[in-house]
Amino acid sequence: MKILITLIILILGFTQAKGQNPDFDENYTYGSSYIPALLPYDVSGNWSVLSNSPNSVSRSCCAFVEIGGVPYLYQFGGGNSSNDLKRVARLNLSNNTWQNNYSTMPYQISSGTAITINGGTEILVFGGNSPSNLGKTLKYNVISNSWETKADMLTRITDALVVKHSETNIFIIGGGDGYFGANALKTNKVQVYNTSSNTYSYSNDFPIQNAMLGGGLYRDTIITAGGYTTGGISVANCYKGVINPSTMNITWTQISNYPAGPITRMASYVAVKGTGVGVMFTGGAVGGSIPTSATHFWNFCTQSWQPGLPDNTQARSNYKACGRGYDMVFTTGGYTTNTNSNRTESLTYTHIEGPCMNMVGINGNNNSIPEKFELKQNYPNPFNPQTVIGFSLPKSANVRIIVSDAGGKQVSELVNSYYVIGNHTVEYNAANLSSGIYFYTIITNDFTQTRKMLLVK
Repeated sequence: MKILITLIILILGFTQAKGQNPDFDENYTYGSSYIPALLPYDVSGNWSVLSNSPNSVSRSCCAFVEIGGVPYLYQFGGGNSSNDLKRVARLNLSNNTWQNNYSTMPYQISSGTAITINGGTEILVFGGNSPSNLGKTLKYNVISNSWETKADMLTRITDALVVKHSETNIFIIGGGDGYFGANALKTNKVQVYNTSSNTYSYSNDFPIQNAMLGGGLYRDTIITAGGYTTGGISVANCYKGVINPSTMNITWTQISNYPAGPITRMASYVAVKGTGVGVMFTGGAVGGSIPTSATHFWNFCTQSWQPGLPDNTQARSNYKACGRGYDMVFTTGGYTTNTNSNRTESLTYTHIEGPCMNMVGINGNNNSIPEKFELKQNYPNPFNPQTVIGFSLPKSANVRIIVSDAGGKQVSELVNSYYVIGNHTVEYNAANLSSGIYFYTIITNDFTQTRKMLLVK
């Protein structure tokens, strides 16, 4: 009898240890999948394989930026060793060449998310690594290649869905400790990070405790899919959240389940092409265990899942997507069958059909679509020494903003980066300048405008 009890305890302990895994769930979650019905709207695109990352790592994240007109894909963290988890590599997309160990993060990041701000001149990395470094917020200066540690999250997690609502407010939805298993941490908290005040606050709770979920945000609407919930169970649940921009509260409603069934850690990103809008999801682990290459698309126009996008080039999970604007997506790294991946690829949309640009969300915010190019008057004006400059783009473009003195001499280049369609603001600090009249000019391929501002010290 004692031998039998001992064997049962060992088996139960072994089962729990197997489930406590950062890469896949050995306790497969079964669930049904379906093929979305054909719809009158069309979506299409093509995957392209890029140069392999020098790092075969699971659970890294990425960001796209342009520096002086040169496009780069940055890869942050992931892997298992301390060096892996702090490493930053970048791919020069103009010559398809990687530069490894380009930078080192101050903390280990596993299953984090990278968000570009200020026109791609800075990147925020959210997440951490269990057990002692969860809930970190790191800010990377792209130009100076330097790091700054910002405020910790109120609920300290990684493996969340992180989406940018505006240059000021970023939502961190759900999350956990980065592990599979019934006893692994999952939360239903929705946190809002204010980039201006470097503070966190809470919004409405997510409908379920959930980590490892995918999703995207356009204007005021969030779409989420899949994840890993209470009891160590993968889910196919999908939700739509509508943000009230005045209060930052979210109204959540459940939508149709994910087409592949229960799934975790897929790559996902918002897609806009012409008048069509949606959220792309690719890869992931079906049931938390089996890597897939399938790509699915939630269409805002039809409020339903829509077939049409091809599978990606390698079945894998445990990776994130990042975008050049809204019409081109990049992924790198991940976890394929029994091994880590260094696959890097891009998805270029050729067509997203649907007249729904004005159907998404409630009140417009900084992601609304401007009707024309515009450089706005700085505020405050006069100023000392900081001011904010706003501009509007009816289409995505590379943007330069330069500041010149009264004699026409350029005194600073405020931005030189790729910006997506929408309304944007940048902060300017003139602490190193003397009082006087200055001119700031926006330059794109299609538009140039100059305005005057007054610095009074």
